[in-house]
Amino acid sequence: MNQHLINLLQHAELNITDFAIHSRTDMNIRNRTFASEYVMSYHKSGKAKLRIGEEIYDVLPGTVIFIPPHLIHDIYKETDEEAIILWWHFTYKVERVLDVLPLFNIPYIYELKQTERFETVFDQFMASKQNTSALPATILHKAKSLELLYFLLDEALGYRDSKEISPAQQSFLGLLCQMIQHPEKSLSLTDMAENMHLNTAYVSSRFKELYGKSPIGMQRRLRIERAKALLISDQEMSVTRIAELLHFKEVTNFTRLFKKYVGMAPLQYRQLNLRSLT
Repeated sequence: MNQHLINLLQHAELNITDFAIHSRTDMNIRNRTFASEYVMSYHKSGKAKLRIGEEIYDVLPGTVIFIPPHLIHDIYKETDEEAIILWWHFTYKVERVLDVLPLFNIPYIYELKQTERFETVFDQFMASKQNTSALPATILHKAKSLELLYFLLDEALGYRDSKEISPAQQSFLGLLCQMIQHPEKSLSLTDMAENMHLNTAYVSSRFKELYGKSPIGMQRRLRIERAKALLISDQEMSVTRIAELLHFKEVTNFTRLFKKYVGMAPLQYRQLNLRSLT
């Protein structure tokens, strides 16, 4: 796998918002979408149909369905045969800003080969949630969630189009990784364009096309996310010091940008989150 993609995965955080095992004899879900989460479902038994656009797919036992945010789809059954479905809703982002999964061209539906192992891990994942008040159980739950994602992505990537990433795309991935690894380093659009030997307008438009935000917008969001982490992790660190670490020339500029993205001043954010932790 491309080294830049590996770097992104190393910085990505998995957040599972909901999960369950359902047994269904009827199913008729039409025009469903999810605003911000992915849904992956594994059909342990039974058959169903998945419609995306004009395409209709057969959902057979051992099949995984992968639904990205905003994708309109139908899923329905044509018989009353029981279907057992393991599913989960999740996000997988770098610094809660960059969604990394679109970079991997995962198919909407594919066959899972290691079914028994996957079912065992899902059962362990479900069981680990029963006692999350204990620290070891919390760690186990997180470990099992990552193991589930590993199984699903490892096999999904075997089905994707294996085209090599072009040198131009490599350059943009390198720029993205630089921002993620060093959000405190402020690069102007002119600097980025000169380093990539491209004009500024193209760099800005192509970056936004690939990653959903302009280079400057991505850089600002990453810096603000780092600031949020510092405000919570080090209660003794002043707002002025955080602004200095993130290479803001003036603390007022940092405070103004923070308030724009977060909706409150840095100290308000710290106080609010510390109260929620107590």
